Amino acid sequence: MSELEELQHDLAEIQQFISTLKRKSNIDYLNNRIKYLENSIKILTPQKVEQPQQQQQQQKDQDTLIYQGITKYAWDQEGNKVKVFLNLEGIGQLPKENISSQFTSTTVDVKVKGFKGLNHRFSIKKTFDELKDKECSIKVTNNSIVISLIKKDQKNWDQLNFKEKLIDTDPSKLDKQDPQASLMNMMKEMYQNGDDDMKRTIAQAWSKSQAEKGLQ
Repeated sequence: MSELEELQHDLAEIQQFISTLKRKSNIDYLNNRIKYLENSIKILTPQKVEQPQQQQQQQKDQDTLIYQGITKYAWDQEGNKVKVFLNLEGIGQLPKENISSQFTSTTVDVKVKGFKGLNHRFSIKKTFDELKDKECSIKVTNNSIVISLIKKDQKNWDQLNFKEKLIDTDPSKLDKQDPQASLMNMMKEMYQNGDDDMKRTIAQAWSKSQAEKGLQ
């Protein structure tokens, strides 16, 4: 009989015997023995190793799931650390294997499977600045998921997502012979790339400028 089998038999015998005891000291002693045997059995039991094909299938299944984006969150930063708070009431009751995270130097992806009948996902396709992805992590509490991001440097973030430049501010590209033309090109670029509020502001400024010149 192997050592593992010996331990399994000992455990079964003690579990059967403990129900007949009445003295608390004896019950406590055997409960400690049971814990020891259970831990020993767990250590000696061969762990199931997933084959690459199984892992690929699991990843494929994961990719085909439909996720609902998490758009409501709070975040804060201090030094080289950024914390993102996802408020999900009761998330702590979800099995740990249903929550996964993946980080790169510029991306964040947190997936939650089967929470209140839905799959949820929080992702940043490109962060404001680079991350030390190996040091990033998540922590699950009773009612939230806290995402800890570690910046590559101490630079202050204005937002979580990468901030695209609306205009090219490189001084070398300005037309020194015709600064007015350069200004017009910058305004045109801002209008083309800006949001509705930006376009409305530029249009109003242009109309006012032309009116002052007597061209309208």
